[in-house]
Amino acid sequence: MRKLKFIGVDFWDNLVYRDETGRLWKDINLGVGEPALHSVSDNESDGEPNMPITGKYEFVKNEEE
Repeated sequence: MRKLKFIGVDFWDNLVYRDETGRLWKDINLGVGEPALHSVSDNESDGEPNMPITGKYEFVKNEEE
């Protein structure tokens, strides 16, 4: 199961998460309703959304919260 930590918002207001392997994921629903998570081209925060996430995932809190 992927563990996703919120890391911020990109240029287009997509919520951006990082998993335990360092891969970035974007919620292209802008945080409204059910998340639509997609990988990010070039694994850059402002990169284009790419392929939808597969498998199970959970959101985890950042340690500093």
